[in-house]
Amino acid sequence: MRLLLYEWCCSGGMQSEIARDILQKAPLEDFLREGRLMLETLACDAEKNVAMEVTVMVDATLPVTEVPHFSEHVTVKKIAPGKNRSSLLTMASEADQIILIAPETHGILLQTIIAVEQAGFGNRLVNCPTPFIHAASDKQMTCLILAAAGIPTPAGCTIATGGRLPTGFRLPAVLKARTSAGSDGLLMIQDRSDFVTPETDSRLECHVPGIPSSVCCLCRADSIVPLLPFEQVFTDAQQPVYIGGRLTHERFHTRMQSLAVRSIDALNKTTQSRARGWVGVDMILGSCDDGHDDRVLEINPRLTTSFVGLSRAQHGGLIHPLLNHVQGVEIDIGPWNTEACEFSLA
Repeated sequence: MRLLLYEWCCSGGMQSEIARDILQKAPLEDFLREGRLMLETLACDAEKNVAMEVTVMVDATLPVTEVPHFSEHVTVKKIAPGKNRSSLLTMASEADQIILIAPETHGILLQTIIAVEQAGFGNRLVNCPTPFIHAASDKQMTCLILAAAGIPTPAGCTIATGGRLPTGFRLPAVLKARTSAGSDGLLMIQDRSDFVTPETDSRLECHVPGIPSSVCCLCRADSIVPLLPFEQVFTDAQQPVYIGGRLTHERFHTRMQSLAVRSIDALNKTTQSRARGWVGVDMILGSCDDGHDDRVLEINPRLTTSFVGLSRAQHGGLIHPLLNHVQGVEIDIGPWNTEACEFSLA
C-alpha cells in the first residue's frame, strides 16, 4: 500500500497567501512545532507496517531547524514555493491512501479536501466527508447541533467581526473564532475590560469549570471506536496555549468515551453523512461523578495532536488499525502502555 502523508504547516501550506494572515498572530515556529511532531509521529507509526510505502510532503523552504526528520524507509518529497496545491494533487494520483491534516482556520481543511475530491481522488482520503467537516469546522454550528440532540454544551452566542460583548452576558467567558484549530485565537474574559473586538466571526461561550479533555475515535459508516481519553494541558494565561496532553484517570473513561461517540453520531445524523477516519471530541470534564456537568466544546474532523501520545502507547502503532477500520476490516487494538501516553509541545 502506498500511503501519502500531508500536514498543511510542514507540507507547503505556509507558502500560501492565506498563511500571511495566520502568521500575523503567531510566529512560524509555533505552528511548525506541532505540525512537525505530528508528521514525524505519523511516519514513524506508519512504517511499522513493512507492507506500507510511506511518502511525506515537506516544504522545501522550511528553516533547517524546523525540517521534520524521518527514517531512511520514508520517502520525502520536497515541495517548491507556490506548488503546495498542485504537488498534493499530483502525489494524490500516485497514492492508494491519503491522510491529510490541515487546520479548520479560514476553511483550509475543507477547501483542501474539496480540491482533492474534485481532482477525482476523494476515495483515497482517510478523512471525513465534506458535510461533516463543514459542520464540525464551525464551532457555533457544532454546538447548536449537539444541543439539539440533547448533548450538553456551554451556553453561548455568536459575535460578528468587529462586534461587541453582549450586555449582561455571564462572565467569566471564552471567546474563540468560529473556524479555528487548537487554541488559535482563544481568549479568556474574566471581566468586560478583557474583551477584545474580534477580527473574525466568533463564538462567545460561558466558561465551564473542569478539566479540558478530549477523546479521539476511529470512525467509519457503521462504527465509532473511542480510544483512551486525554487531559489537555494549556498555559495559564488570558490567551491560553495548548502545550500537551496526558492520560485521564481510568474512572472517567467510560463516561467520556460515551459522550464522544454520542457527539459524533449527532453530527452524522444532522449532516446526513458519516464521519470517516480520525475524529477528536473536545470536552470539559466536570466534577459530578455522573457526568451531569460535563460539556462538549467542539469536534475536530481530522487527525489531532493526541495521536502523538496514543501512537506511542501502542506497540504496533495506530495507522494500521485506522486504515483497516475505515476499510471495514476487523481491528484488535492491543494493550495500552499508559506510561508512554504523555507528550509535550513545549
